[in-house]
Amino acid sequence: MDSIFAIQGKDYVIIACDGSVGFSILKIKDLEDKITVLDDNKVLGVSGEGADRNNFSEFIHKNLNLIKYRTGNALGMNETANFIRYQYAQAIRSRSGPHNCNSILGGVDKDGTPSLFWLDYLGALQKITRGAQGYAGYFLLGLLDNQYKKDLNLEEGIEIIKKCIHEMQTRFLISQSKFIVKIVTKDEIKQILL
Repeated sequence: MDSIFAIQGKDYVIIACDGSVGFSILKIKDLEDKITVLDDNKVLGVSGEGADRNNFSEFIHKNLNLIKYRTGNALGMNETANFIRYQYAQAIRSRSGPHNCNSILGGVDKDGTPSLFWLDYLGALQKITRGAQGYAGYFLLGLLDNQYKKDLNLEEGIEIIKKCIHEMQTRFLISQSKFIVKIVTKDEIKQILL
């Protein structure tokens, strides 16, 4: 029952996810963070089954740290996106791996250039400026297309995310009462609860 959506601004990226975790007809949690901080300027929002989602997020995080430890350099946004795409592509050819996960990767490179990438379980990769995964894709793509404009400032981006949250809470049958939002800039990753 995951909803993940994101928008890219002039010098930032905002990724939001619902905090709900359910099993069958039960609500288990309200504040599950489905957005993993990969390093100082990258986050990965993953939707899918709980175990697959957590294992895949941790696998990517640990492997990126291993690459940084071995080489002395952190991967940039394009390299990180292609690394994740490769892991998805390998997983569909084996019996192990994230069989039912989709993700949105967002971050800001060292030079201040924001990037947002949409990835699915088949290994598809697309650079985007706004997007949604999970159930949010059914409700928010039109709203994001309508509200998005080039070079959004941070306040405008937050307002669009608030409209998306309101849309999900109004239209979606299943209650998603709390949303975790992470704002990535060149200097920091800030988390807010909406």
